[in-house]
Amino acid sequence: MCPKTASPKLPKTAAARLKPYIDRGITNGIFPDGKVVTELYYSKAASPELQENISNFGGKDTPIAQDYITDVVLVDLSALLNQKRYTAHLDIWEVAHRTVGLNSGNPRPAVFIMGQGVLETDDAVLDEGLFRLQLWDNDVSIADDLERDGHYISSVSCRNLDNDVLDLKVLSGLTRFESEKYEHGSREELLRSMYDVTPIAELEDDISRGFNDYRLIEATVAYSGVKNSRAGNQFGSLMLKDESTMTIEAIESGENLLLNALCSVSVANRFGKYSRLLCLATTRTGEQYGLSANIEATVGLVVIEPPKPTVTTGGDDDEDDAADYFSTSNDDIPLIEDDEDEDDGDEDAPTKESDDPKPEPEPEPEVEEVKVAEPKKADADTDDEWDDWDED
Repeated sequence: MCPKTASPKLPKTAAARLKPYIDRGITNGIFPDGKVVTELYYSKAASPELQENISNFGGKDTPIAQDYITDVVLVDLSALLNQKRYTAHLDIWEVAHRTVGLNSGNPRPAVFIMGQGVLETDDAVLDEGLFRLQLWDNDVSIADDLERDGHYISSVSCRNLDNDVLDLKVLSGLTRFESEKYEHGSREELLRSMYDVTPIAELEDDISRGFNDYRLIEATVAYSGVKNSRAGNQFGSLMLKDESTMTIEAIESGENLLLNALCSVSVANRFGKYSRLLCLATTRTGEQYGLSANIEATVGLVVIEPPKPTVTTGGDDDEDDAADYFSTSNDDIPLIEDDEDEDDGDEDAPTKESDDPKPEPEPEPEVEEVKVAEPKKADADTDDEWDDWDED
């Protein structure tokens, strides 16, 4: 029988300095014991970004280096103790791994997650609601095994419980995703309870005022596909119709009959032509290409699997922006107008639409280059609803 390996202990100096914070965390229910802080210390001691400084201090076994590592731990620990901790039961709708900032020369790994969840405190269980969660840089690895449609339990903080969509944050050194069995409510019922469906014909008069100002769209897929942006990212695109765009009056007037939308690759790969969807999206209009949408979450009401996706080039666009990708005319999609949403989007050149979309080659319009904004605090990134979420 193999002897049990004892957990490493904190160096004497570090233990003395960290003990008050460990006691405070245990008292406030933030962590059950000091093991979390010990693991945080040794993870910082092994962090590649700190190795040069630790070596300059004589190595991790020297008192001065141990003091430095303790200072680093205290930066995270003091912030952690100021945050309210929640136990979250999460139903993952979408999880997207991205590299943000390629065009600006500052690539950063990120994961964007959305779904529904239930938060618990020591004395209350909150009603189920939608949530968003962003992971950046070193925290990205926490979500390596996270899967769409999976149910997980985790420790998180939350910026504002009054928001329609909860903005969850990771707790450094504490947040882990563990699979669990949990009965979540209907996704469709949750969306319908939170938002009224907006007809596509009315969207242009009710544009989103921010990255979290959503519109609920119930529509049928006229086209779905996967493309590549110039920056090397893949993105999905949908063309949607609903009853408001298929009236005789709309057809005879020559009005736009499709909503062009950017979505995740997984959405485009799951829902083919004639699928009926509930889409939570943000919308915008551009002078050149008109109305477009960025789809953040999708519930399939009628699911038709698409054929194997064909990857095409998205044109001269540096961002995953609906307006930009829908402006290119090399796609096998006839478009009425383009658009872009909050994060990266895609564009296609506006073209008049027939009932059954067919490719109509035409000269590629000049695409206005949009610089990808680096994530900023309290705001979403400027690339794509997923790509451009902000880091806090």
